[in-house]
Amino acid sequence: MTQHNEKGTRRDLVMYRLEVAKSDIKSVEILLEAGVCRGANNRAYYGIYHAISAIHALDGNAYKRHKDAYCNKR
Repeated sequence: MTQHNEKGTRRDLVMYRLEVAKSDIKSVEILLEAGVCRGANNRAYYGIYHAISAIHALDGNAYKRHKDAYCNKR
């Protein structure tokens, strides 16, 4: 997986965040197979967070704190 840098289009950022979310979900599957529920829960949380961040990136928004991404008031 590539690391996102500051250069690129908004679409690039959205696609990067979705790539990270998909990777997190793949990790969930592996961890659940291994019976590592706490780790799977952590990766699931981050998968959701990265997917939500991708949606916000469509509007050009980014948040430093997770709670701001989930509780965006428009």
